[in-house]
Amino acid sequence: MEKKSGIIIYLLLTASLLLIATPKTPVTYVAYATPASTIAEITSNVTSLGPSNAINKTFKVTFTIQNVTNLYGVDIQIGWNTTYIGYVSHTKTIPVESYPGGVLHSPTIPIMNTVNESDNGFGGSNPGTMYWLSEASMGSAPFNGTGTAFTMIFKVKKHPYGINTDLWINMTSVTLANSTGKPITHMESNCHIILYGQTQPAGPTVQVSSVNYSGTVPYTFDANVSILNLNSYWDLGGFDIQLSYDPQIVQATKISIDPDQWFNASWPGGKFIIMNQTDNVNGKVWVAMLGIPSISGTHTPLSGSAVLFTVTFIANASDPLLKITDPFSLAAFPHPERVESPFNNRETSVPIPYNITNGFAHIIGVIQNTPLTGYTVTTESNSSVSSLFFQSGVPMITFNVTGPHGYIGFCNVTIPKNFMWSTIGNSGWIVQVDGQIITPTISTDANNTYVYFTYQQSTHYITIVTSNVVPEFGFAGLIILMLSALAIVLIKKSPIPKKK
Repeated sequence: MEKKSGIIIYLLLTASLLLIATPKTPVTYVAYATPASTIAEITSNVTSLGPSNAINKTFKVTFTIQNVTNLYGVDIQIGWNTTYIGYVSHTKTIPVESYPGGVLHSPTIPIMNTVNESDNGFGGSNPGTMYWLSEASMGSAPFNGTGTAFTMIFKVKKHPYGINTDLWINMTSVTLANSTGKPITHMESNCHIILYGQTQPAGPTVQVSSVNYSGTVPYTFDANVSILNLNSYWDLGGFDIQLSYDPQIVQATKISIDPDQWFNASWPGGKFIIMNQTDNVNGKVWVAMLGIPSISGTHTPLSGSAVLFTVTFIANASDPLLKITDPFSLAAFPHPERVESPFNNRETSVPIPYNITNGFAHIIGVIQNTPLTGYTVTTESNSSVSSLFFQSGVPMITFNVTGPHGYIGFCNVTIPKNFMWSTIGNSGWIVQVDGQIITPTISTDANNTYVYFTYQQSTHYITIVTSNVVPEFGFAGLIILMLSALAIVLIKKSPIPKKK
């Protein structure tokens, strides 16, 4: 307070000496009582900013002195948080003869009108001062009423995500002096603006591409693992991604990492591949890598959509390609300056939230089998189908199907009528899955019988039986064959008598 009052008293004494040195019309000074309602106030043309991006948005603040009597000098110091807002310009509105609506009458002695946002501030100012205005009247009439000392323009430098921030433009020191150099008692009101946190950008999507195919198997295809709609805010620094598949029906043969060099282009130091592995025993592809910044730690944040890696598969049937839901699969480059979650001022990498779009290999394998020369039985299925077993003269075919658990499998078997046929219509076809009779859908045309049935995917043993086959052995022969097989099973199960 001594520093503030000293400057004002110095100004007023200087003004008095100048008056003595220069004869002028005598001025009569009157001591006024200080009204309790005198207010020094900083206001703004906005009360809040955000949540839409407010970076580089400008706003105006005004320093007003209200209901003052016998004001002859001012010493005003203010400060602000330079993390979020920055100084653009200001206008000192002294004297009122030059700035109607301002304060103090002309002539005046300007002493300080300086902005300094550096940490060092001003010598002799109060801590936190970034703008200092000091000026006094010189032989003029005192100012009475309400007026503006200055206006300032600020801009938003930083706009946090997800959290609200209080912006304050504070008075670090204010002295209002009367014509005798004594301070005028006043109330102070600082400027408060709410900076509403930006809505955090949605996380990207990790997508595994799907394939649709019907034809001969095994079938070779590529599955792309892509990142979609990545906002640069998330600053992708690396990823650790696994795919799972059923190795009985799908085999991974090759991995191509960052095929379009999208990831690599952002990192001056290139990319460091941590894991590049296929495991066809357990059914897993594992790819992990991170970007390497420049020596100074700089890089360009990635954005948009791109293929992270491509896996080449060879498949016999349909299979889901599932993304493992590991929360650390996408990692952001460290941003300790960010207070919002998930960064939380941590100096390490943090997980990026993301969505998952699983891929599926929709493979319908069409396999042609030749149980007898000149006859072709065709299977069409989303399961992996083994070779057919056929015993000459027996109107029965058997095979295995294998598919991923949790899905519905189907099989459509095309059987030429001149190879196997039923003499009692559609009811003459019997289909068994693991020995259990199921109800198939039977359809025919002039040349073929179509046996269609479904099942829960797994590994199953399929039997299709009818009444006749070429060469004709007949249904009676089939019964004899089945009874013979049953007799053999019973003999094997009967205990062997011990020799006495």
